[in-house]
Amino acid sequence: MVIPLNTLIPNKLAFLLAGIFLCVASVRAVTFQITDPVEFNRVIDTNAVHTTNATVNSWLEGPVWIPSGGGYLLFCDQGNNRLKKIVPPNTVTDFLVPPANILYNGTILDSQERLVAVQAGSAGLRVVMVTNGIVTSLVNTCDGLKFYSPNDVVVKSDGTIWFTDPGYNGGVSQPPVPGGFQTGYHVYRFDPTNGNASCKIVITNNGNAIRPNGLCFSPDESRLYVADSGSARAIRVYTVSSNNTLSGGAIFATLDVGNGNPDGIRCDVDGRVWSSAGNGVHIFATDGHLIGKILFNRTANLCFGGPQYKTLYMTGQPQVTSIPVRVAGTPALKMLRLDFADGQLTLSWLAPSTGFVLEETELLPAANWVSTTNASIVSNLWNTVTLPQDDGAKFFRLRLN
Repeated sequence: MVIPLNTLIPNKLAFLLAGIFLCVASVRAVTFQITDPVEFNRVIDTNAVHTTNATVNSWLEGPVWIPSGGGYLLFCDQGNNRLKKIVPPNTVTDFLVPPANILYNGTILDSQERLVAVQAGSAGLRVVMVTNGIVTSLVNTCDGLKFYSPNDVVVKSDGTIWFTDPGYNGGVSQPPVPGGFQTGYHVYRFDPTNGNASCKIVITNNGNAIRPNGLCFSPDESRLYVADSGSARAIRVYTVSSNNTLSGGAIFATLDVGNGNPDGIRCDVDGRVWSSAGNGVHIFATDGHLIGKILFNRTANLCFGGPQYKTLYMTGQPQVTSIPVRVAGTPALKMLRLDFADGQLTLSWLAPSTGFVLEETELLPAANWVSTTNASIVSNLWNTVTLPQDDGAKFFRLRLN
């Protein structure tokens, strides 16, 4: 039995992830435009300090927070053809310098905290995993046809990898192109356990009516949001079925004229959608209404990181900036697995689990969660806690510390 991280289960297990929140006032070089004051105040303190973490004369993309080793941010320096690393607040070094004509873009961690990235550029056009500086190709074709330019990527808790191809920076003209390329700009699902043969188109765009760019799952993975960087300037929402098929595709939210197109998008743990824009970051409620904006300069992508994932990192041109927020972003998902046999309950979740703590309580709603005193054992990539059966009800949660 596998249970999503934000599901609450009575009698022996439960787990939650902390909440989220947002506000119009000025703070140094940033201003806030508020359209829903109550929701805005839940996510942003208008007295928060906006920090410039790096200034690079380049187009910057694909940030991802790496929680191991004390925590650091990776981002893509496309103009200088490399991945860079920031140890907060502003220590910048090269992380990976790829061969010529490979541009890294979207990056994400899987549930084992491994780096998954997409490569644009004529020598890339694939999805890869980067481990200790070694780049391993995961998928470079779908149904035998090449991609135009993979752009962004997310990993579902079942291990499937979902990515977009809007054709930017690929060095290939617009579809349809003869000679083994896809029929259009699509969204793909890839199962790494089966190789390229398992790659499937999940959103077909043969008419090129949309340009699928950034994407993210809702915290419970029931929704997939896709940034349409075409003329609609919209974020679209799809319903995700139990067998990973999609339905829907209606417009969830639209950026105002003059604010550019949505590019990188992420959800916080309450399901709000944070989108990059031509004038900063726009924040949308789960029903699609605009909560407010963080206004400073053009933003290409964003992610949550830092302690408890309560720092919003933003990349654009030419800076990486950050601001503390009052809500946690959705990190790499951890699934809590339940087994019950011989009077013992076993809880397990994938290792490593940097920043996550198993907590328990006897009553809900709980006034006080405490760390479980039962020891966790790591075996075959799983953290495992074994609990004896008792007469009282207990609730468990896996929480960001």
